[in-house]
Amino acid sequence: MSKDKIPVNRKLVGILALVCLGSAAVLFLGFRDQASWQLWQAAFTRVGIVMSAFWLAMPSRHREAAWANLSPTTLIGLFVTIIAAGRFPKVVIPVAIVVAIIGFFLKPRSKARPGSRAS
Repeated sequence: MSKDKIPVNRKLVGILALVCLGSAAVLFLGFRDQASWQLWQAAFTRVGIVMSAFWLAMPSRHREAAWANLSPTTLIGLFVTIIAAGRFPKVVIPVAIVVAIIGFFLKPRSKARPGSRAS
């Protein structure tokens, strides 16, 4: 197995996502009554959503990949959150609202504060 990096074309992934989502939209608007086309519309929608998420997570010229700085603690917390949301779906929205309010008030302060002296 070679240790060379495989180049991934971010633009191509984005174009494929747009083509899939566009095809799903055309099938949705043009063939609403035909059940045979609903299979293709659903498939294009799902693939388009997954490709869009993959495009967002890919590295670009100016930033690393989305998972490059992910700690194991964050990964375990995300996994536990997904399991809890699936197990208790009625609790998800109230908990999300509480977490958003707490996050709004406990956000980190900016580095430069007005009125502070520079050393």
